[in-house]
Amino acid sequence: MSRLLFSALLMLGIVCAHADDAVPSAVTEALHSMVSKGKIDSITPAPLPGFYVVIIEGHVLYVSADGKFLIDGAVYDVPRHRELGDEQLVGVRKAGVARIPQDKRLVFAPPHPKYKVTVFTDVDCPYCRQFHKQIADYNRLGIEVDYVLFPLAIHPGADKKAETVWCSADRNTAYTEAMNGQNLPAKTCPNPIAELTTQALGMGLNGTPAIVAEDGSQLGGYLPPEQLAQRLDALAAHKGTN
Repeated sequence: MSRLLFSALLMLGIVCAHADDAVPSAVTEALHSMVSKGKIDSITPAPLPGFYVVIIEGHVLYVSADGKFLIDGAVYDVPRHRELGDEQLVGVRKAGVARIPQDKRLVFAPPHPKYKVTVFTDVDCPYCRQFHKQIADYNRLGIEVDYVLFPLAIHPGADKKAETVWCSADRNTAYTEAMNGQNLPAKTCPNPIAELTTQALGMGLNGTPAIVAEDGSQLGGYLPPEQLAQRLDALAAHKGTN
């Protein structure tokens, strides 16, 4: 287990929110021996033979059924070219996005949106700025963009800039100005920035921009307008065949 994740888990209280009734006791015992604290959201059989997948506060781990092995890291399904952990977090992200009300988002939408994406964004993120410079193009393609402020710890002071945007009389205009590099006069007020950051981390998000579709699929990273529209079309077509 990485030192960063291990340290983070030590700060949390251990609770098992959901586990398959058939989970071997060796799996839960292994988790408790490795991590004395941490909220276990779910334990279910993994696509990886002989392993269970464990989700802890948005982090995906794999524990062998005999409790002898724990994998903390990306596990790929080679034939399908998919990272298993991302699939496991789709439901977590869908539920997490659904818990963020509209009044805690910055909405940039065309008159009649075809698609909606939630974009977790940081004012000091260069790719977030590139994304927003093209916001009119996303909207032109029928994509509603709901921004959720998610200042990253690697950007000192980004939380204060996010607060300034939130506390502005016209948040959308303030956000656009900030993304264009303007230094806005600092503002402070009651705000949901810390709450939204906690929610984003709990969804397994650790970078920006993070583009999440309504079904919980994470589509990017930065994607240019045409490419994002193509991904959303493909996602809609896939749903239509199921």
